[in-house]
Amino acid sequence: MQFHPSIVINYKKVKVEFINFFSKNKIIIVPLLFVLLYISLYFLIDVSTQSLVAHDEGLYARRARLLELSDNWFSPPFQNPHHKTLGSYWFISLSIRWFGTSELALRLPSILSSFFCLISSYLIALIITNKKSALISVFSLSSMPLWIQYSRYASPDIPFVLCILLVILFFLKSLISSENIRQYFYIFLSGLFIATSFFIRSYMAFVPLIGLTPFISYHLFRKENVFYIFFCTGIFIGSIPTFLNFYFAYQNYGIIGITSLFDFARKQAVGEIGFNNLLFIPLNFLYLTFPVGILFLIIFVFTRSNSRSKYPLLIYIYPFLSLTLLLSMSTSYPHYYLFLLPSLCIMFSTYLTSNSFRYSFSKFTISFLLLFIILFVSSILLLFIIHYNELVFEYSYGNPLIIYFISSFLFLAYFSSIRFLFDIKYFRFNLINFFYNIVIPQFISLLLLFNFGVLGNPNYKTKIFLKDEVVLSIVNSNTIYLYSVESKIQTLLSYYLPSSKVIYDFDKIRKFKYVITSDINDFKKLDVMNLFTSVKKFDNHLLLMNISK
Repeated sequence: MQFHPSIVINYKKVKVEFINFFSKNKIIIVPLLFVLLYISLYFLIDVSTQSLVAHDEGLYARRARLLELSDNWFSPPFQNPHHKTLGSYWFISLSIRWFGTSELALRLPSILSSFFCLISSYLIALIITNKKSALISVFSLSSMPLWIQYSRYASPDIPFVLCILLVILFFLKSLISSENIRQYFYIFLSGLFIATSFFIRSYMAFVPLIGLTPFISYHLFRKENVFYIFFCTGIFIGSIPTFLNFYFAYQNYGIIGITSLFDFARKQAVGEIGFNNLLFIPLNFLYLTFPVGILFLIIFVFTRSNSRSKYPLLIYIYPFLSLTLLLSMSTSYPHYYLFLLPSLCIMFSTYLTSNSFRYSFSKFTISFLLLFIILFVSSILLLFIIHYNELVFEYSYGNPLIIYFISSFLFLAYFSSIRFLFDIKYFRFNLINFFYNIVIPQFISLLLLFNFGVLGNPNYKTKIFLKDEVVLSIVNSNTIYLYSVESKIQTLLSYYLPSSKVIYDFDKIRKFKYVITSDINDFKKLDVMNLFTSVKKFDNHLLLMNISK
């Protein structure tokens, strides 16, 4: 087949024009492509590999569905007084109504909120630092294991963090805006999100809001009275959903409908401070914020910041007060600290971009400490790849190539970052390049592991069991009774099987046609095994059919 010469010429012309266009605009095109890849990693999720984490995800999912099915979203749809405000379930309920009951729909509010948290965090860092520090703070936050985990978690934690960030962002906007109308609008929005944060997370909202009090009070005292009016108006309007929630809780349960909320807060906050909490919190911090947490500690000890903070009450006092309150609580979980991660990242970015060595041996010490950490982590990855084939196959659900590829990718990234720790040929000591060489591969790897269900998918077998053709035909047309089922699996099954019922009365077992149990020995003790036959088994759980029916 002969091509016309003009086609060849046109092709060469297009190719030359494309190369010229890319060369002239690569400063715009390359970051744009990177941003598109960044966004795609956030949202391209294999739905078939997702399952809920028990207890919390199952509880939030079940309660959110009850709220979605109710006529009044301000009235608690529960049999007993509830210890949370209903805003905890609103976003998940909306997602169920719009997108169905899949795991992705349940987790979508956290995924979207996390993405907007990164944007809000960047804008906050841009106001109080500079563009370079703001970019580092975003990469720091997005690469933290704790942040990525809860960005893929069906709970109100990340939407709550978004509310706190919007409180800070709009308050800062009101301080730097030159037009009065914009100042009033931003201060109103800041007050609005203060009240909204309480509706979403109830008593936990007091921790960051108390931490923000010195910063907000200091700047409000310097403003005219009209700012107080707009700020308080925002708080009042934002509190309307909470007031309505309290009103209907009082109508349904009496005064206990309101006091139960604060009784739960008191139990969580007041009590003995466990020594184990104080011991494990630093370890969790290093693990769940790796590598930012450990990098920040090393840089903080061996360097001093050369930049002067514009808002020290926000950058230092706010996280310090909030952390003190959290450490004083009798009960503390890692997700309680999520709202502090953006502040940690902003502090870290200011130290990383502008610092000077505190001691004469600082550079040497930093280099060898980081070298030891990188070699340690790389060795664990290498050992994992070589020696744990059975574990890899089990947790990859028959597709170990994903884990092998990502582990190798991380190993090479960590190992290659060593070149930025020493002054060698073609390279020099550069902590910023070292940081990017670590966090970008980690961000990509962790998101891929979550997106393809290697992480965040602990009840994959339960979901496969429920999707089995035989089981599906039974559960779609029959009531399934749950007897002596492990509490965590019971929570999940109560969501996945909305028509199921939990039973405790042994004597009534004979009447039920389909029963799921986690303890077959109980059935043997009841002497009813001759009435039942096994339909399907998953892990140590059985679906039984009553053959006498």
